[in-house]
Parts: sequence; C-alpha cells; structure tokens
Amino acid sequence: MKNGRTRQRVSFLVVVAICAFCSVSALSAQESIVGFWKQVDEKSGKPDSLVYIYQYQGKFFGRLIASYKTDGTIGDTILTKQDKADKLLGDPPFCGLDFVYNLEPKGKEYRGGIIDPRDAKEYDCRVWREGNNLIVRGQLKGLGFLGRNQTWIASSIAELPADFTMPDPKTFVPTIPKKK
Repeated sequence: MKNGRTRQRVSFLVVVAICAFCSVSALSAQESIVGFWKQVDEKSGKPDSLVYIYQYQGKFFGRLIASYKTDGTIGDTILTKQDKADKLLGDPPFCGLDFVYNLEPKGKEYRGGIIDPRDAKEYDCRVWREGNNLIVRGQLKGLGFLGRNQTWIASSIAELPADFTMPDPKTFVPTIPKKK
C-alpha cells in the first residue's frame, strides 16, 4: 500500500514540475523582445522606423530595417539603403544599422547601449516589455535617472512593401556604429 501512495506522490510531483516548467517557458516566450517593432516619433505621433531585434551570441541587437516617410509609407529599407547617417564613421546607411546593441537580460529587462544615428550620441539602454509594447529607455551613461522612454509597438513584416524580401535574421552579424 505504501508503494502505491509513494508512486502517486511521485507522479503528482512530476506533473506539477512539468506544469511549472511549461508555465515558465510560456512566460519567457511572452516576454521575448525578438521581432519587429515600430518606432513612433513622439512629436508627430507618426511611425518613424521599423526595427528588428535579434539575438546574436547570447546578446540582443536592434537593426533598423525600414524608415517611414512623413505620409506614413515606407521610404527606405535595408535593401535600398538610400539615406545615410552622416554623423557616424563611414556615413553608413540608416537602414541596416545596429543602433541598439549588446542588450543582456537583467531580471525583467534587458540592458545595453543605444546610439542615436542622427546625432551619434550614445546612451545606456534599458528595454522591457509592457504587453504588446516595448519600452526603450535611453539614459545618460552612468546616470540612469536622466533619460527618456520611447514606446515601440509590436509590428510584423506585413508593414513592409509587398515586394520586400526580409534577409534571414539568423545571418545577421552585429556591426556597432561609431561616432566620427
């Protein structure tokens, strides 16, 4: 009789452990930052760019995939690379820049760096999920209380033109832009 109860307890504990593991796995999947995010201009409220966050060697990077025109349509993409970031070394194209870099998980958020491609200023960066939004906080290096948040909206490849072919993110190798 004791063996039967011991087996039941062990079976129950195995089921509880499996459920707990599945719950943690599902929660982790919900909190993932990998994917497409739409950056919205705070002043105009219009979309500014489409960013793809990808993982490379255990860290996360944000690559600018497309930029929007003022009328809300896609203007430039990682395939056309027309607009240049002239404040950065080598005048690289905006589209294709890994401007969010070296993000590492720290509790419920990710921490790393971010560079503004328009003026080449670098900031510490904190990123976390709030539902379908990604909060991206750029803050002065070493002064976490001085900074600002942007809300990026979950997006998809459907935002891009119908003839756009997304490069495989598994082939992305980060290149961190440098100030001139």
